[in-house]
Amino acid sequence: MDRSKNASAWTEEAYTLFAKEGADGIQIERLARILQLNKSGFYHYFGDLEGFFTALLHLHEQKADVFLEDLRHVKTIDPEYLHAVVRHKVPILFQVQLIQTKTPAFVNLASKIDAQEDLIVREVWTDYLGFHDNEDLAMQYFNLVRDMFYTRMSFQNLCYPFLHGLMTEAKVLMQQFVNSNLACEADG
Repeated sequence: MDRSKNASAWTEEAYTLFAKEGADGIQIERLARILQLNKSGFYHYFGDLEGFFTALLHLHEQKADVFLEDLRHVKTIDPEYLHAVVRHKVPILFQVQLIQTKTPAFVNLASKIDAQEDLIVREVWTDYLGFHDNEDLAMQYFNLVRDMFYTRMSFQNLCYPFLHGLMTEAKVLMQQFVNSNLACEADG
């Protein structure tokens, strides 16, 4: 196996482990066993764990770019956006783990990717909610819904029916909130 393929094997395997278990799942000895590679190769390619995490973040940026490009073609939240999330299951769950680690570099990258996603889905999300007069409120709610998704999704349940149920629940809650505010305004 040549150098780039070998380094890629380490990062690809670790990427999935990180998505499943977070930073705690990244153990050099464990990766070496899974890949059936000598752990000295790890140090040769990455230097140390910090260098390895830098490589993982770079890989995540690449995978996130593919996801974001996919989102540019989405015309509806349900089903198109939800299907895009399912297609990019591992990068989405990696993104969730980035936020949960609380490491500044990880959180900063997650925030950057979320901000790019916000820009891409803004119009489609606003249409989905029917909030054409208040896009800012719609996007605040999108961020809450995405956070709700992040706290509830896992490798076991990240599928269209699960996301559809969450999205339906979120849309109903938003409509109830808007209706109750309108009723309060009418009461004076």
